[in-house]
Formats: sequence, structure tokens, C-alpha cells
Amino acid sequence: MGISSNRIIGLTQELSIEKSCNVVDLHIGWQNEYEAQQQKDPSGHYHRAPVVTWQRDGITYQFVPTLTFEETAKGYKVDADQLVADIEEQLLTRGVKETEAA
Repeated sequence: MGISSNRIIGLTQELSIEKSCNVVDLHIGWQNEYEAQQQKDPSGHYHRAPVVTWQRDGITYQFVPTLTFEETAKGYKVDADQLVADIEEQLLTRGVKETEAA
């Protein structure tokens, strides 16, 4: 059984997220790097989550989001809006000093 690895977030959207979250060098990569990227939908099909890397104040951060799924007539697909929201939440909180977050 194959792994779905469609690029859900394009480069234009990636740049928009980078600017709105005030980070630098944001990269949402879909290449297979970590086992945690292979995630199953409720029907048992695998999907590849991205590796998200960015910098804030000279420190590099990285995480693999947990995918959520929507049921469609053709099975399950990754909830793209939730994926963007989860990425933005990490970008807005990790490495942010308390005075910046307030």
C-alpha cells in the first residue's frame, strides 16, 4: 500500500505563513525523513506529514505535525486547514519570549 504524500501547502502559502508568524527560513518539507511522518487515516491508509523547520532569534526549530483527516466520498484526506492552523500555532509559540507573546 502506497503513502499519500501530496504537497498540501504550496510555496506561496508557506511564504505567507512565514511572514504572518514572524519567523525566518520556514520550510515545510514533504521528503521522507522521520518515521513520525508516516501517519494512518481511520481507514488504515498512510499519509506523509511534513517536517516543519524555521528559525527565530538564530535558533532553529523543527517538528512533525499530527495529521487530522476529513472523510470524503473517496475515503479520507488530510484536513489542510487544520494542518495550517497546527503549524501556525507552533510558529507563534515555540521560541517566543513571554514578553513577546503577551
